[in-house]
This record gives sequence, C-alpha cells and structure tokens, in this order.
Amino acid sequence: MSTPAFTQAAAAIAILLSVIVRWIRSGASWQAIDEGRATADVLRDVTGITNYEKLQDVFGPPRLEDGVFPVSRRDVEKQKSGIGYLMGDKWLDGASAIIALFSLLPIWPMWGTRAWLDTLLIFASIYQVCGWLAASRLIGRN
Repeated sequence: MSTPAFTQAAAAIAILLSVIVRWIRSGASWQAIDEGRATADVLRDVTGITNYEKLQDVFGPPRLEDGVFPVSRRDVEKQKSGIGYLMGDKWLDGASAIIALFSLLPIWPMWGTRAWLDTLLIFASIYQVCGWLAASRLIGRN
C-alpha cells in the first residue's frame, strides 16, 4: 500500500531525473548550434519542426559538404514551435524542478498545502511526460 507522501516523493524524484536528462540533451543541441554544427536532427530536437522541407524553408539549405545548417541561436529561438517547448525549455523544466524540490521538503505537510503541491506535481508530471512523448515521435522520424 502506498501512502500519499511516498507517491509524492516518487513523482518528484521522477520529475527531477527527467529534467536532468532533458537539460543534458537540450544543452548538447544548443552547444552544437552555438558551435556551428546544427544538423537537421539538432534543429528538429530544438525547434520541433519535423519536416525536412519545412526546415529548409525556414533556415535555408544546409551546406552540401557536411549537411550543417548555417543558423544562429537567435534564428533557432524564433522558430521554436509548441513541440519544441515540449522537447525542452529551460524555464518550464526549471519550474518543474523547483516544484519537485519543494515537494521533497518536509515542511509542506505542516503548511496544509498538500492539495496545491499535488496539483503542481501533476502539471509538472504531465509536462515531462508530454515532452518524452514528443521526443519519441521525433526519434521515430529520423
């Protein structure tokens, strides 16, 4: 039998692990963009644009010798779609991490805010799950 505190802690830990993996993944993609190594896979991961022709329409054709798109961080940030935000956004992932960390603190039950915290944990969990579903959709298209 699971108690609400155990379920809450398990959800918080799962959210934190998800956020860490997503930060590493999106950080590698943004680093590739900053270093001028933005391939179609990197741009799909960051923007959420899954169609190669649409990527070419938005960013222009890639270089013939290595398939790298000549884009800047600013160009990519302008083209970020809803799926791109699901794939990873530093603010949304940061908010999820803060919610998860606060739920692990032992002072929340004393304040009588379990209902609010549970609601926030549910929203953070939904955001993380939707992000992983979006990532699996993009992985299948490569």
